[in-house]
Amino acid sequence: MISEHFDTRTRINMKLALDRVCRNRPDGEDHGFRRSVAENIIRSALAGRTGIGQLVDAGERAMIRTPAEKEPA
Repeated sequence: MISEHFDTRTRINMKLALDRVCRNRPDGEDHGFRRSVAENIIRSALAGRTGIGQLVDAGERAMIRTPAEKEPA
C-alpha cells in the first residue's frame, strides 16, 4: 500500500501531480490513462524524486508513452 512507503507530504504531492497532469485532458478521467500516469509518479517517488515538479514531470513522461486515442477516419 502506498501509505506504507511514503510520508504525508509525498502522498499529497503525488495526488496533486496526478491531478495536474490529467486535468484539461480529454482522456484525463480514463482509468487506464490515469493508471499509467500514476505508475510513473509512484516510480519517481520510490526513486526519491518527491518534489511536486519532479512528480509532475514523471507523470508527463507517461503521457508521451501512452498511445493517443485514434481519431475517427
